[in-house]
Amino acid sequence: MQDDRLADRHVVVTGGAQGIGRGIAERVAEAGADVTVFDVDTETAAETTSLVEDQGSSAAVVEVDVSDGDAVAAGVTDAIDALGPIHGLVNNAGIQRSIPILDLTEEEWDAHMAVNAKGVFFCCREVGAHMVEEGIDGSIVNIASTGATRPFPGQGVYAATKAGVVGFTIVLAKELGEHGITANCLNPGTVDTPMVQQWLAENAARTEASEEEILQDALDLHVADRMGQPRELGHVATLLLSEEGDWITGETINVDGGYTKM
Repeated sequence: MQDDRLADRHVVVTGGAQGIGRGIAERVAEAGADVTVFDVDTETAAETTSLVEDQGSSAAVVEVDVSDGDAVAAGVTDAIDALGPIHGLVNNAGIQRSIPILDLTEEEWDAHMAVNAKGVFFCCREVGAHMVEEGIDGSIVNIASTGATRPFPGQGVYAATKAGVVGFTIVLAKELGEHGITANCLNPGTVDTPMVQQWLAENAARTEASEEEILQDALDLHVADRMGQPRELGHVATLLLSEEGDWITGETINVDGGYTKM
């Protein structure tokens, strides 16, 4: 069955070069959206835009460091110039290092906050202002994490950033609601991405367990007992970005294979 829920819409996906961002970009394109990818890795991001174009949608890549407010503002302008007014934003760009709190440096704390928290703020501010100015009934989807409420050891700073995104999104929904703009969070569980592979490697390096053992311990905490796929986050993001999500705002939706229910 043809999915045209996002036809004639332009969606910006940050951190769309790989992982969850790529899965969401390809899925919203399948629903008819044109997609601009914001990423610092433009070469890998070009692979994502090829997948978008394979769905028959238009695509653009803009090199953006989301922790830089000026770069975000310029990137939004470039995205509009490339593909027109922005109807949807998916804030997916993020970093995660597995570091025990007693070993955590100020530099690592600041790096996580800059990308995971401040980056979400910059993108929401710039795209939100554009939507309000253009009278667009848009939608913003922020990718947080189950780590916001049920983090693993080593996720101290990551959990702090993602819990901040959840709270920020509630306020964003309240402030933009009068303009017809929705704002929601998705909390992924353990998803098959390069970030999770890095998390497994870092945990194995500082413990006596293997990557396979660490992964299985994590999956044992998921009702579905398997890793999620980036595309599965894309299904929910597509709903929230479409007309079907118009009466959903300020929510945090766990897309986690039942992790938060175990």
